Amino acid sequence: MNNGPTVWQRCVPLACRVIVLLTVLFISLRIIGYGYLPPGDARRHAAKPFAGKPYSQIVIMRPEYVVDHSPGWEWLLGVLHRGLGWKEDALISFSITSLLLWIFCLPLLWLRRPEAWLAAILAQMIAIPELMTRWVQARPYLVTEGVLMALLFSWSKNESRNPPWSKLLLTCAGFALAVWMHGIWYFWVVLLAAFFLAQRWRDGLWLAGCWVVGTLAAALLTGKPGSFLYEAVFQAGLIYREHLPNWMLVGELQPSQGEFASLALLALVYLWVKQQNSATRPLFLQPVFWMIAINWSLGFMADRFWADWGMPAALVWMALQFDNTLPALAGEGSLKRLMLCGLIALPLFLDASNDLGRRYTFSLDETFLDGSDAKLKGWLPEKNGILYSDNMRFFFNTFYKNPAADWRYVVGFEPALMLPEDLKVYRAIQRSGHAAESYEPWIKKMRPEDRFAIEGQWHPDLPSLEWRRFGNFWLGRLPQNESPRARH
Repeated sequence: MNNGPTVWQRCVPLACRVIVLLTVLFISLRIIGYGYLPPGDARRHAAKPFAGKPYSQIVIMRPEYVVDHSPGWEWLLGVLHRGLGWKEDALISFSITSLLLWIFCLPLLWLRRPEAWLAAILAQMIAIPELMTRWVQARPYLVTEGVLMALLFSWSKNESRNPPWSKLLLTCAGFALAVWMHGIWYFWVVLLAAFFLAQRWRDGLWLAGCWVVGTLAAALLTGKPGSFLYEAVFQAGLIYREHLPNWMLVGELQPSQGEFASLALLALVYLWVKQQNSATRPLFLQPVFWMIAINWSLGFMADRFWADWGMPAALVWMALQFDNTLPALAGEGSLKRLMLCGLIALPLFLDASNDLGRRYTFSLDETFLDGSDAKLKGWLPEKNGILYSDNMRFFFNTFYKNPAADWRYVVGFEPALMLPEDLKVYRAIQRSGHAAESYEPWIKKMRPEDRFAIEGQWHPDLPSLEWRRFGNFWLGRLPQNESPRARH
């Protein structure tokens, strides 16, 4: 008599999948429950739908910038704002939750054991606690990370025949989505290089064709395909042609320190897998290995190579190893599997959702200047005025609270896009350690409708302006009833 699986054994796989999905959902809800507001670009993306104008009318920048850097993402947020009436806070909550679910859930489509993906994430979080800080920034580069992982999962197996048209169409759509949402179309060359180095010539050529089609489709969606494609390369060229010292670069463009903890983790997993199965495929024939190796090496130039491209590849590789070895540890419908899934899910939830180092509550103490506040009357720029500041965080915070304001910022979301004369002043301020005299070129250009903002505890040593402190910032303006000509 053939005894099939019991009802319990049939329910275990479903129960494990439910545990995984609930873990991801509860992580997202707990993070939002802190009142978490991601720093940086997430704030400008959420505010942009309320501005009703392009960035060239919000920030004083080079004329070459004519297409938004993340057109698809800001289009989506605009649709939610106009269609559902969502305000900035709702758009932020959506950004956090949707992108976190995208990263956590998309890889589950390619794994027999969903707990294998959670195990890979938990292991990497223990090695690099900053992983969650990166994943909750609510920025569209997470769309690119999700597409990258999906492509690595779906193209990892070396097929002996050409891929079906359905796979090619979905791959083109993935490239188009990532490029339209994030804009960094040229970085995908690294993925193609990984396939060629792994001697996967046919797959590499198919992927290259899909990349070209997807990139062109994304560019056409912007309505200005040539400008969109050119701007991405132009902006990267501006950044690297400055030849700045590392300490003057934003964090993701600074060099990596080598990621020793991640390398040690990958080595341990490799040795464990070899012990379980000595017939594993050589690493040098695996594209995911080359993605890890290439981006680890490029990380010594800019950490974003590792953080956005190498680390996702490492997670994919570990998840594939766990997915192949977990069946030997626990049967498909066994109680042991259910317990193992819970032992992975619980520490992952606690690790990912705790407020380590105030990573989710730091924004509660930040200064936000709201133009509707009566206390600020006369201290924010007047109509067509300019807000001078050497602080990008000041732009993100102030634009988030005043998206429809009729003034412009001299420093926005990327210093390299500043006008050359303003960029020269900005870099001089950085190099001098924010010395008072380094601000003078901007102060000499100020008009009565302009304002100045400097972060600091002490009164700025700039007597040509009158100052008032608001939170962590000092706001300065020309003395009332005094024209710029009278000061020179």
